[in-house]
Amino acid sequence: MVKLISAEKMSRAIDKTRAAKPFVRVVAFRQYTVTNRQTGATYNVTFEVKHGERFAACTCKAGENGQNCYHVAAAAGAHVMIAAALAERDNHLADLYDPRD
Repeated sequence: MVKLISAEKMSRAIDKTRAAKPFVRVVAFRQYTVTNRQTGATYNVTFEVKHGERFAACTCKAGENGQNCYHVAAAAGAHVMIAAALAERDNHLADLYDPRD
């Protein structure tokens, strides 16, 4: 597990993600597979929140050794977009709900 602190801490992994352009597939909320388009190697990435802190795990060698990897960076990009969309949806639904009804 890697503690997710900031984009600056993952800058090398983010740069590698931009270059590799891996394929990210959503398995479930906070669960993704990331596939290297050149080699076909696929890794599982999961995200967790423990005591208000964010963590990620990847099944690649770097991830298994507690290091940042581009698979986590790629999945994090997808996860942020999905979480934002869900939050927006929930806010919209809350606006539609009137407890007086």
